[in-house]
Amino acid sequence: MIGLLATAAAVATLGQAVQAPTDGAGSGHSHGPLDVTVYDGSAGALAVPSPLTVDPQIDVDGELDEAAWADAPVLTGFTQFDPVEGVPATQRTEARILVTDDAVYFGVKAYDDLSGGPRATLGERDSFARTDDYVRFILDTFDDRRRGYVVMVNPYGVQQDGLWVVGGGGGRERRFGPPIDWNPDFVWDSGGRLQDWGYSVEVKLPFKSIRFREVPLQDWGLQVERRIARNGYSESWAPVSANVANKMEQFGSLTGLRQLDPGLFLEVNPVQTITKQGRYDEASGSLQRSGTAGDFGLNMTYGITSNLTLDGTYNPDFSQVEADAGQIAVNERFALFLREKRPFFLEGTEIFQLPRQLVYTRSIVNPVAGTKLTGKLGGFNAGYLGAVDVVDDANAPDGTANPVVNLFRLRRDIGSTSNVGMVYTDRTYDQNRYNRVAGLDGRFQFDQRYTLTLLAAGSRTASSEPGAIHGGLLSARFSRSGRNFQFNAAVNDVSNDFQAGSGFIRRTGAAQVQSRASYDFRGRPGDLIERWGPSVEFDGFWDHDDFWARRGVEEATVRAGGSVSFRGNVTLWGNYSVSWFDFSRAEYDGLTQPGQGDVQEAFFPSQSLFQGLQSGTLFLWLNAFDRARGNIRITRSETPLFDFYTGTPVDLANSWSGDASLNLFPTTHVRAELGVRHTVLKRKRDASIYSQATIPRVRLQYQFTRSFFVRAIAEYASQRRGALLSPSEGRQVSYCSADSCRALEGSEAHDFSVETLVSYEPTPGTVFFVGYTRQMEDMERLRFRDMRPKADGLFVKMSYRFRR
Repeated sequence: MIGLLATAAAVATLGQAVQAPTDGAGSGHSHGPLDVTVYDGSAGALAVPSPLTVDPQIDVDGELDEAAWADAPVLTGFTQFDPVEGVPATQRTEARILVTDDAVYFGVKAYDDLSGGPRATLGERDSFARTDDYVRFILDTFDDRRRGYVVMVNPYGVQQDGLWVVGGGGGRERRFGPPIDWNPDFVWDSGGRLQDWGYSVEVKLPFKSIRFREVPLQDWGLQVERRIARNGYSESWAPVSANVANKMEQFGSLTGLRQLDPGLFLEVNPVQTITKQGRYDEASGSLQRSGTAGDFGLNMTYGITSNLTLDGTYNPDFSQVEADAGQIAVNERFALFLREKRPFFLEGTEIFQLPRQLVYTRSIVNPVAGTKLTGKLGGFNAGYLGAVDVVDDANAPDGTANPVVNLFRLRRDIGSTSNVGMVYTDRTYDQNRYNRVAGLDGRFQFDQRYTLTLLAAGSRTASSEPGAIHGGLLSARFSRSGRNFQFNAAVNDVSNDFQAGSGFIRRTGAAQVQSRASYDFRGRPGDLIERWGPSVEFDGFWDHDDFWARRGVEEATVRAGGSVSFRGNVTLWGNYSVSWFDFSRAEYDGLTQPGQGDVQEAFFPSQSLFQGLQSGTLFLWLNAFDRARGNIRITRSETPLFDFYTGTPVDLANSWSGDASLNLFPTTHVRAELGVRHTVLKRKRDASIYSQATIPRVRLQYQFTRSFFVRAIAEYASQRRGALLSPSEGRQVSYCSADSCRALEGSEAHDFSVETLVSYEPTPGTVFFVGYTRQMEDMERLRFRDMRPKADGLFVKMSYRFRR
């Protein structure tokens, strides 16, 4: 009874005028005693009536000194959700919100009364999430608890934004962090200031930059989060628990939004690029440069309604201002995955996310033109993307082809958090050559913490050979969320003839079973160990036909590990695993080795060689220092050496690999990133080196303002690989087809590249870039004495985003 009366008394004060304290360490604001309406998240005051304001005259500079802020509702009572869940926030946060006829405004005072204070660096957009303090705002504008706009700022007002997509992650539930797609860039204003008592930020998010329903009265989901970088604490206004799989179900709300109208939404983005490239000419022994080339492109976006957008592009500029970071590829069985970085493809990508990557836009190599239609119609999310590509094609008379790509996605919301959908992809070269994929998928959440994800797809592929081949894909995943105990299990099966011409399926003709269970023990904020816990995993692969015939597994790994989060934002992960490989003789068809009289004989190693292989990994994440953060990973393992053509294990090696990175922030304007990746594989038989790779990388950047910086990147990629030899006699193994034999010969390359860039980007789409890249080949590893130029290029890009 006493508890009931206390709760009633607390609720009675919510939404009433209260007196705000004055500024000081950890409390108040600079206007002195004022009457404001307070919404205490920890006490359950999570419904904020829309604070409509006419012409607030706010200068978005981070100061919160305008009169309009004095009467704005205050969101306070934050609670911690990581690394300790459900305890009061260690520092006080006050968030304010205002709504006008064209935008929503946020203002935050983030108090900090401990030594060290907030961490902040001046950097380009989307650069600070892992290093700085920040405040994050999430708006669920459709109030469907499935997708939300995310905008966040650090204490200097540097922006980062994205979309919170429930079930996102390209088919895998994310193990760490929320399901945010950081690819989209929106147009909004922000400002931030460091203060004696912490920091303050202001945000203006125009209605033109977001999508919402066309109804006269609506509510939006609302969440405000804060991260304190020096100790890794994350706090939120609306309390959240890991016991609920969909965190958006726990958000608060902004209620009573009336007659929202973004007006006419039209963007025109002309782009001009100028390039001059050089290539090394063997005959002359020097770089031969081509003439200056210019390309003009045009991107357009039209808001058909407040929630349906049409995008079009002609001769799109997909140039990147930073190359893909070097990847070690000396013992790979399958293709490497590369992230999409091209602007046109990044917008609206969340609608094309599926449990398996049936849509992979980097398969569109060099598009001439494209169009895209995305939006939400009632309970349906729909997306269409079409493009005309230019690719190398050995079957075409002139060596190139123009495949037409069409991608269509439709998803229907069911209940409060579930959905079902379909996808269709078509990549057509001509009437006799094409790849088409159709699939059905669903995501079902029940009892809050349990999620079941399903996908079934089929492909039809026609090539230059007569007839067409058909393949199938099945995928199912079950997961349990929990504050302490988490569990997931998945089954994926891809037939031998399944092809996703517009997707990325790393392995076909195989079935996979995965499972992982983990448990977290949580302490209190400030304990030496704030969170720790063990985990166990199983990952097994079967041949597709063997799986359905219930025959033995081809390869399997059992892994035990754990993590420890220490006070001061230091985390240590580790695991130990044992693996088994057992391939049938048929899987080695085509592999041969020299026999008597140099006659090629079939090669099939004893599978007992690949049983009980051990591996161990340690990973340390250190973010305890103000001006330096870093991480290091070390792995020691017994690993098979795989044949590239068949994907089967040929020999056995001892492997050491590791990577380390160090981020330095000597001043507010300067940042440096130092990194190195290294791996060496030595044959088990005689300890001779099969492969060795070292890739050091240095990135140095000076930030004049939030919009203007200069950057230089230097990377040295040294990779060498020997021939594949049989494990017993050391004979070279070859792959033989009907008309030829191909040995996986040794190779060696030592490449050095330098990239420089001057960038001015006041808003997304309005940019001026000047960059120069030079690629060289070192004739001897890490000697730098005989450096041969391979290529260079000068790049200029100018674009402006006109907006109505």
